[in-house]
This record gives sequence, structure tokens and C-alpha cells, in this order.
Amino acid sequence: MHGVFINSIGKFLPGNPIANDEMEAYLGKVNGRPSKVRHRILKSNGIQQRYYAIDQQQQTTYSNSQMAANAIRDAIASANLEPGAIDLLAAATSWSDLLVPGFGSMVHGELSELSPIEVTSNQGVCCAGVAALKYAASQVKLGEKRAAIAVASELPSRLFKHTHFEAEANVKAGKALSFDTEFLRWMLSDGAGAFLLQDHPNASGTSLKVEWIELVSHANAYPVCMYAGTEDETAQKSWMDYPSYLQAAVAGAINLRQNIRLLDNVIKLGVEGWLKLIERGRVQPDDIDWLLCHYSSHFFRGQIVELLEKANCMIPEEKWFTNLYTRGNTGCASIYLMLEELFHSGKLQPGQKIFCFVPESGRFTTAYVMLRVVGGEERGERSEEAEGRRQEAEGRRQEVVEGVGNQESGVRSQESKTNNQEGNQVLTTNNQQLTTTFPTPHTPLPTPDEPVSAYLLRQLALVWLEFEREIRSVPIVRKLHRGEFTVDDYKAMLRNLRPQVVEGARWIARAASNMTDFRLRSTFIGHAQDEHRDYQMLERNYVSVGGVLEEIVNADKNIGSEALSAFIFHQASRENPVDLLGSMFIIEGLGNNLAAEWAAQIKSTLKLKDEQVSFLGYHGANDEAHLGKLNELINAEWMTKDIADRILKTAKVTARLYRLQLEEIQ
Repeated sequence: MHGVFINSIGKFLPGNPIANDEMEAYLGKVNGRPSKVRHRILKSNGIQQRYYAIDQQQQTTYSNSQMAANAIRDAIASANLEPGAIDLLAAATSWSDLLVPGFGSMVHGELSELSPIEVTSNQGVCCAGVAALKYAASQVKLGEKRAAIAVASELPSRLFKHTHFEAEANVKAGKALSFDTEFLRWMLSDGAGAFLLQDHPNASGTSLKVEWIELVSHANAYPVCMYAGTEDETAQKSWMDYPSYLQAAVAGAINLRQNIRLLDNVIKLGVEGWLKLIERGRVQPDDIDWLLCHYSSHFFRGQIVELLEKANCMIPEEKWFTNLYTRGNTGCASIYLMLEELFHSGKLQPGQKIFCFVPESGRFTTAYVMLRVVGGEERGERSEEAEGRRQEAEGRRQEVVEGVGNQESGVRSQESKTNNQEGNQVLTTNNQQLTTTFPTPHTPLPTPDEPVSAYLLRQLALVWLEFEREIRSVPIVRKLHRGEFTVDDYKAMLRNLRPQVVEGARWIARAASNMTDFRLRSTFIGHAQDEHRDYQMLERNYVSVGGVLEEIVNADKNIGSEALSAFIFHQASRENPVDLLGSMFIIEGLGNNLAAEWAAQIKSTLKLKDEQVSFLGYHGANDEAHLGKLNELINAEWMTKDIADRILKTAKVTARLYRLQLEEIQ
């Protein structure tokens, strides 16, 4: 196994920077009318300028493959490396110039100075660039390649020409485009970045050692969020299923869209994966010197900060690095362009750690990369070895130039097939976490100098994020998110939730009676008092949508409700059941984080009034205060590792049984 080093980073940004007030001059006005949402979107995303590979006549100035090729040339020139020494090209984009062949082949076709080499294409959204980097790094680490290029390039501007939207707008009788359709017009921009990866660091200057790379897809549990090729996110009808391409365009099936209602989940899933990396000892927040986070809009930065602070694993914002505001959101090229600017900034010091976090909205994939700055003594120790490898690489290049390499190419092609087959398990991105090729040892948590409360907060945050993600796959909740929810579904939900609501105040009161600590007893009694009449609001909601009061009052508990009730009452009957803080965390967390969202979706889908969804709406607005009290207890001076572990176990059991309660709703 070899070390893998990013020794040069190149970029290509087409034309001059374009300010916010110039954007519509390039993209055009749909049916001659200025956008009504442009200012709102730009205010939220914080981007001040970006680059377009189209001019004001909406003519393309550079193709996507040309931009990628220019970024590669920039990387090679900075490395003072002969192009013929490159033996792998891994290319990534969201939208290639052509449907066929692959993007990598088109980029290779622009680079006549390269030799015949292995080429791969990675198509996706924001994580496609990291997927290309992972493949290239894996090949170098295995010793199959010695000088690889990973490149990511995006050219979305030409997708947003006004003429592409007018067919859809006209068929809607001149109505404004939907927010989902127009949203991305003011979010995305063009650009390309390229990495040169080698099995040795630079003899002088800065190198970035690739410590590890991970990608995680949640497509099995979530619908598409950013898409093109269909009218809506259900993706039941492809653009190729229309009688003609014109009809597909008129229906808007070819336009790039974003379901903004799902975007919050992108951040939550990304932070959940981040916390898991901390648990496995792969990330220690205090050890990170630079955080490069690809958030598509300044709006999401605040959400990331909030989640990390709640989990007590925040990396100070002075360690964050982004160029979103000056280069725009360039999709899968964004992390390349961020690293390029930081790499050449003069701010990097040997030994510093760079953590890259890339959440993708396409269908909920997240990528993580850990890099370490190499320089000084590390370069000196390897300079002789590096020189030997460079000479060997130059010899191999000469063989290719002289024609000897043609025979080697045939052998390598067969080896490549074998390597690709063996590597599929490592590189597969379909609905599973990718096995890293850069292992690091597991670090037990909490660490000796970590406060127990910090450990508990992080663990509870992880339990909650997993619980929230898993709930989305429950049939009744999935129907709600898909817009298939009916009045009967709503009544069934209320009918099955009532037993848990009725018994909430009871088990809290029982737990209070078994507390020997007066302060905890008082806290629990106060909580029970807040909860004891909530079920009456739920019953009123049930009757307001056509339900019969006797029907909900006399309804049997489902299997999940029976199990949840039995477990919590059992715990409440034990002496000092402080572990029930874990149950409160899950139940109150659902009220605070999901109830308001469900209330809004139910109200919209079923055309109900506020007073008909008041139970869910009330908990969404008021359970935050309850969670605040729980946080005070979690940070209490009496908290020990043993108590924290009991709370965590009870939280996990409660989460599983609550999910079972929802799964049993018929």
C-alpha cells in the first residue's frame, strides 16, 4: 500500500465574475418578465458573484469538457509534470455535454497531450467529485497508478437560459414558474477543478496527504430532491417516455429542479454521518485545523452550526473556509475549488488537518474527506524515494511515447477489468456506506478529558438523527411525505397516538414518586403537570375531522403502543429512574422537531384549518421549552458515565418502540 498525496490543484473559471444584478442579463427573462423570486433567493444564499460559460447572447463560450481539460492543464503545469506521466483520469460532473459517451472520455478527448490511459466517468450531483477522487486515490494507494487526475466540472448556466423555461411557462397560460423550477437558476454557477494525485509528496512546496474518504447514500429511504428528466420527484415518468422530446420540454420534464421542502434533511443526514465518524474515532473536532463545508447556500450554514452545537461537537467557525460567496455554488466542483484556493493561500502549515464535508441533495448522499498537510521534515524523509519514483514514472512515459507502451496498455486493460471487479465492493454508491480504503484505529469515547455531559449530548444527538431518518420509512409517515395522506390516515394516527399521550403524565408522575432527589422529583412533577391534558386537544382534532369521540376513547392500543407503555412504566417503577430522561428526549424531540412539520403537511394535504391540527401544532411550538429543561439536567454536576449510559440505552429503546408504534398504524 502506498501513501496518496494531492500534489497540485488546478482550476478553471470561465470569463469574468458576474455580480447579482448582472445575472438576468446572461440567463434572460422568461417571457420578457423579470424574476419575482431572484432577490429573495440571492438574499438567502449570500452569493455575491459567480462565473458563467455563456455570454449575454446566451452562446456557450466553453463546453463542460473544455473547462475540465483547462483545469487539468492548470494542475499539470503547476506540478511541472510531463502530461504523458498521467496514467488515470477520473472525471465527474452532474450534466455532461453529451448523453453518450461518458464525460471522462470527452475530457480525455480534449487533452491530446495525454497518453492512452484508463478513464472513468462519475455522474451525480455534489458528491460526484469526491467519488472521482476516491477512485483515483484508491488506485494510487493500491499501486495500480502513480500519477492520477481527478477532475470535477459543472456548466449549469446553459440549462437556465430563459428559452428553456418559456415552453413550460406558456403552456401554463403565462403563469410564473414554480419556485422549485426557478430556485436553481439563481443558485448554481460554472467552474472546474482538478487534483493531481501521486504516491509521493512534493519534493518542495505543499502536499495534501489523503488520510481517508467516505461516501454514504440514503437513497433507499428518501425520495429524489434535486433532479432533471421528470416532471416531479416521484420520477414515475421519464422524459424519454413522452411521445416526443418537444412534449417532454413543454411538460418541464427536462428542466433541473429542486424540492426545497426536503433540503433540511440533507443537512441532518450529513451531520448524523459526521457524528458517527466522531464515534468511530475518525474525526476529533478539536484536532481539525480547517473545515471545508460545501453548503449550497449561506442559509444552511446556520443549520449546520445549530446541529453541531446541540451535539457539542462544533468546530469553531474561525476554522471554516469557503469561497461560496465569490465563486458561487459549482456543484461537484465546489470542494475542488475550495481546496484550490486554500492550497494556494499560503495559510497551510505542515501537520494541519483538513476535514471536507460535502452533503448532496440529489438523492441524499454525503461525502467526507480527511486530508493532512505535508511539508518540512516529512518531505525531507521521502525526497530520495520520491525522486526514484519520478524517474521510474518518466521511464514509463518514454515507453509509451516510443510505442512500447502499446503492448503494456493491453495488459493494463485486462488488469483494469480485474481491478474494477474487485473494487466494485469498495466503490459502490447504491444505498450503502462505502467501505473506506484508508482505515484508522477506533478511539473509545468519551475520551479521558471529555466531560460526561458533552459525551451524552453527542450520543443523544446521534440517537435522535438516526430515529428521525428511520421514521421517514414508516408507511404512515411515507404517505404523508408523498402527499398520499388521507383523512382516514389522520384519524388512524390520532387514534393510535392517544394512549401514549394519555399515559405520558402518568408515567412521569410515577417516576417522580420514585425519585429520592428532591430537585429531580420537582422537575418531573412539573413536566407531568404540563402534559396531563394534552390528550383532550387530540380528541377535539379527531372529532373535528369526522371521528366519533367514543371510538377514539375506547380504541385498543396497537402492539407498539403496548410495548412502549410497558417499557416506560417498568422503568418508572424503579428507584431513581433518571434514565427516563432518554424517553423524554425522544418523545419531546419528536414534538419539537417533527410535530409542527407534520401539522403543516397534514393541513396542506387535507385542506384543514389550524384548529384541526392543533395538537401537533401545539407540540411543535411548545416542546422546545421542555427540551431546554432536559438539557439543564444533562449538564447537571451529578451526571456520571454510568447514568449517561443508562439514559442513552433508554433513549434507544424508546426510539425503537415509538417507531414500532407508528409502524403498527393501519
